[in-house]
Amino acid sequence: MGRDNRDDKNKIKRRKVSSSDKRNTSQASSKSSKSSNSSRTSSKRKTSSKKKSGRFKGVKTVALVFLVLLVVGVAATSGIVFASLRNTEAINKAYLDKKTYQTTEILYADGNLLAKAQTSDKKEPVADIKKISKDLQHALISAEDERFYEHNGVDMKGLARSVINTLMGNKQGGSTIPMQVSKMLITSQEQSITRKIKDIYYAFEMSKTMSKDDVLLAYLNNFYAGNGLYGAEAAAQGYFSKSADELTAGEAALLMASTNNPSRYSPYIKEKLDGTETKEDVENKLLFYTNTTDDTWDEPNEAELQMINKIYSWQLIDKETYNQLLSKTIVVRKAAPREAAKEKQKAILSKMLRLGYITQDQYDKEVAAPIKIKLPKAKETVVSSVEDYVYSEVVDALMNQGYTKEEAQNMYYNGGLRISTTIDAGMQKNLETQYNNKGNFPQTRNGADGVVQPQSAMVILDYRTGQIKSLIGGRYVKGKRTLNRATNPKQPGSTIKPLSVYTPAIDTKETTQSTPFSDARGGYKFDHNGWNPKTTTAGSGMMSARKALAWSSNTIAVKVAETLGGSSNEAIDVMIDYLKNFGITTLKDSKTDKDTDRQFPSLVLGGMSYGISPLEMAAAYGTLANGGTYVEPTVFTTIQTYDGNLIAKSNPQESRAVSEDVAFVITDMLQAVIKEGTGKNAALGKMAVAGKTGTTNDALDAWFVGYTPYYVGATYIGDDAGTGKARQSVVGTSSAAASLWSSVMAPIHKNLTLVENFTKPEGVYFAKINPSDGGTSSYGVNAAFIEGTSPERASSQAPPVQKKEPAEEKPNTGDAGDGDNPPDENNTEKPEEPTTPENPDENNGDNGNTNNGGNNTGGGNEDNSGDKPVDNTTENTEQVNE
Repeated sequence: MGRDNRDDKNKIKRRKVSSSDKRNTSQASSKSSKSSNSSRTSSKRKTSSKKKSGRFKGVKTVALVFLVLLVVGVAATSGIVFASLRNTEAINKAYLDKKTYQTTEILYADGNLLAKAQTSDKKEPVADIKKISKDLQHALISAEDERFYEHNGVDMKGLARSVINTLMGNKQGGSTIPMQVSKMLITSQEQSITRKIKDIYYAFEMSKTMSKDDVLLAYLNNFYAGNGLYGAEAAAQGYFSKSADELTAGEAALLMASTNNPSRYSPYIKEKLDGTETKEDVENKLLFYTNTTDDTWDEPNEAELQMINKIYSWQLIDKETYNQLLSKTIVVRKAAPREAAKEKQKAILSKMLRLGYITQDQYDKEVAAPIKIKLPKAKETVVSSVEDYVYSEVVDALMNQGYTKEEAQNMYYNGGLRISTTIDAGMQKNLETQYNNKGNFPQTRNGADGVVQPQSAMVILDYRTGQIKSLIGGRYVKGKRTLNRATNPKQPGSTIKPLSVYTPAIDTKETTQSTPFSDARGGYKFDHNGWNPKTTTAGSGMMSARKALAWSSNTIAVKVAETLGGSSNEAIDVMIDYLKNFGITTLKDSKTDKDTDRQFPSLVLGGMSYGISPLEMAAAYGTLANGGTYVEPTVFTTIQTYDGNLIAKSNPQESRAVSEDVAFVITDMLQAVIKEGTGKNAALGKMAVAGKTGTTNDALDAWFVGYTPYYVGATYIGDDAGTGKARQSVVGTSSAAASLWSSVMAPIHKNLTLVENFTKPEGVYFAKINPSDGGTSSYGVNAAFIEGTSPERASSQAPPVQKKEPAEEKPNTGDAGDGDNPPDENNTEKPEEPTTPENPDENNGDNGNTNNGGNNTGGGNEDNSGDKPVDNTTENTEQVNE
């Protein structure tokens, strides 16, 4: 932005160029043009000569400008100029119109159109400068280029002054309006020195091929005004709810105040409600945002909640928005006038007064008037979960290329990009079809906020490449204010066990599939505080690690976790390290916070502070499927300009999490979950499937994460938290999630070659073991072992008789017999239908402190690992239908 000159009565006002002056200039230019055209028709040779001469003259002019820079030591050699102009575009109005507001296309992996980028704030460009108020045109000239009507694209005085000031350490811009148009539409992605040279050249070209009004219009259709608003019409509507031709001098100056640094000088700042607001303070000034764990919004306090009630009583929001606010699905902020913007507005108005664009009375009136924001009524833009995620990933990728966030957002919506995604059209359609089938979601109902419950999300990855093949973030919901549950963390329940407990145990060789543990009737308590993880498998006696994972025993999971370190803290460090290697980023790894994840209930049973998203769970399990190599998920392959130039290419990072041998043993154990345990509903006929179920306290959340030799998929089902009504249990618990997973995956695998087994690495062998005591047995099951490990002994048991079906565990939230569900010590019968969770056994009785070789640290000494888990952090019962 140009220098901010305050009003100086001792200076002579610059004469404003009159319309007659402009007409004379235009007529002279027209005559010159006609003469030139006449000359060109006389001879082809002369035509060619004139074109070369004109282009060389332009290059010489640019070189002359940079000769000044050479003298003062800014440019090292004039060769930079000629090199920079080697590949330049022919500039005219039609070319810039084509570059203005280009719509970005999002493409499926096969190249077909998935969607066009859109936003509710986007407005079509203004076609005629008459549709933009004179005050805004004058404010632009005053703020950015006061000699606009006098120079031929480059203000030599301003540029020279800028160079001198820069050398003296005073930062000051020298870019004219045409130079800024060049940066906006042509050269923004280039490096600074090359870009500056081209900007100067293109500015000269604009002065030769375009009228001053055309150049002004190009700027005013494309400038960024902050808060996602691009162009005069969008900014006028977005800040004042009026058209660009209705703007006053004060409003125009306020918009131009934001052009150089929107984050500092845009008209308003977003503030929390403090409870003291009047109706006038908030009317037409409310902003709504999705409330997720990865933003900076605090949950509403009591003052805010009271204010929300007032706003609803004033009829400033509808019932659906009111319920979403109470449920914390969205948060509200008010648009408060920004003082820095007012000061900048005053400076621009002062320039407008000095240049003769406004009178003293106008100046006094506008300076005295407060900023009056009037936001338009919010319009919901229909955006799918895929588009929403593509947007966030593409903006991040562009920022990694050096663009600012504002530039990246502008390019996404208005830059005419061609974004090639990894989404498979057929797989995405199949996923959406299954999610529109209410038969996959028993007891569907509407929540208090109007959102269908239970909600659900699913992500499917090609784990070898990290490419997301299909993704859905909710049922019957689209829009920017909708939570994308595919990327939003949820407590994972028992799906965490293979990652945090069993993988490190197999990797450190502290445990094998055959290692026996006692699942005694009395359960198991930590010594120092008596925490007793509930277990519906209590009384099963001896159980191998293989069977414990297949049946999802909480007691044995805790015992296995204790073998990971000499102390509870050491075991916790090990589990956290493994989870991070699996790509989990939402752990709350704090040694001081009360709600830290550095405790056994969080790391062993999945009762985490934030949780883990379906996307990260899919990538983590995909690591096991991929032989222990983690591949970062990606949703796009390339980002190109509309004319095919490559801007960015996806390059997913890979890292070794565990060895191929360890990954295969865990895969074998997860296949047992499908064949012998809680995940039978996820079976795909003879196709190899490995996976794990998970449920949280009172079955409020249900999971299944599984993979085949082709893809990995993570499925989540559950009521949204805080919908104004109590969350209800998922009907069918994790069996329902496993069934949904199968319903989605079956059509995808229908025409794929049948693969009945995962590929065994050379360092692994199979041995038959009794799944109960882990001993070798001719009638047992085939279990994978890493070379150098083996079953410890022969089985001493007769062929097992199945007495009880495996059921997902639910750790208690207090001492034995003190949970939400009453103790039911006699309920060991298999229910007829797997539709409701079994009331878990609270394990009143003796301390079944028999971990058979475990460290028996009682869950920790000096840390929080043995603290009693809080509500909604533990896993409930799942009944498996044999």
